[in-house]
Parts: sequence; structure tokens; C-alpha cells
Amino acid sequence: MAAYTIKIKFVSDVLIGVGEGYGTIIDSDCVFDELGLPYIPSKRLKGVLLESGQMLNEVFKGIGLSAIPLSEIFGTVGGVEGNLKLNNFYLEQYDDLVEWLRYLSDRHPNIINKQRIINIYSSLRYSTALDEDTGIAKEHSLRVERVINRGNIFTGNVEFDEKYERDVALICMNVRRIGTKRNRGLGEVEIKLLKDGNEIVKPEELSEVLK
Repeated sequence: MAAYTIKIKFVSDVLIGVGEGYGTIIDSDCVFDELGLPYIPSKRLKGVLLESGQMLNEVFKGIGLSAIPLSEIFGTVGGVEGNLKLNNFYLEQYDDLVEWLRYLSDRHPNIINKQRIINIYSSLRYSTALDEDTGIAKEHSLRVERVINRGNIFTGNVEFDEKYERDVALICMNVRRIGTKRNRGLGEVEIKLLKDGNEIVKPEELSEVLK
């Protein structure tokens, strides 16, 4: 098993939903740690990567290229365990952030606390459903969702056999959106697989493969 890093840049706001709301105000909330820093659960990302691999294989099949061995990389439900291992993904320099925030919150709890930290990295979005006949917002249709702000960068460690290196790199690069409401303008990302800090596959290489 070789160690790699996956780097995820949020190009647009992203909703990494926790599956429930926050009190009576927020209908769909994001995932945060105990300090209020956002993170991406490993299972969510693994599902997105598998979906990307399935899309690539559909393209490869159409142009006569060999399929990526997804069952070997990701495993199968109730079957063989996959070769790819990954952890939760956190903000760049997460350990330094945690140390600094703990230091500040211990000394200035009224200024630096979980809710304030959440507010730094996220925003609220409001939406309503419109009546098709009148064009007026339906009663009680207002929804509030918390999203992680664009521009944030997350990283995480990933391990797999080196023989899958190019396959996993292509899968990462092919991902365009993550999270919920991807068809509503949310979740645009750029994902890269790095080894020793260097990108394994360049964007132009993916374009060449998909021609």
C-alpha cells in the first residue's frame, strides 16, 4: 500500500449535508467538528469517487478502452473489501488551526467559540417553492440551508496499491461536483491526487483520454 494525498478545492459553495437540520432555523445543516471546523466524511467522498469511476467506465466502454477495476479498488457490497483506504477530509493545515483555535477559545471564549467559527466558514442560503400558476412563493415553503463557503481547501490521506495510481488519479480529476443540490449550482470542486506534493495526472491528460 502506498500513501497519497487528495486535495479538494471548493469552486462554489458546497452543502455537505449532515442529514438533519439545526434547531428550528436551519433545515439542512453541514458537518462540523467539535470546534466548528467543517469536514468531509470519508464515506461521502468514497461514494463520489466510485460514482466518478462508473462514469469514466461508461466513457471508456464507448471508445474501446479498458475499464477501471472498480471492484478491486472500492470493493463490493457484501463481497470483497476494496483496496482503497481513506479518512475524513479536513481543512488545509487543520492541526495548526485546531491548536490555534483551542488556544484562543480558552482565553477569549466570548469571542472565539464554535458558533463564530462555523460562521467564518459557512453561509446560509434561502429558497422557496413557487406556485406554477401564480409565480408566487408557496406558503410555508421557505427553506434555509447552511453551505460551506467557496474557496476552502480540504485534504486527506488515502492509501491504495501503486498499480491503481493512474486510475485513482483519473477518477479524482473527473469529479466535478460533490454534496447535495449539485443540480442547483452547488458543489463545484476541483480534486487532485498528489504524491509527495506533486499532481500525478495533469488536466490535459484526462482531456486526452476522454477525446
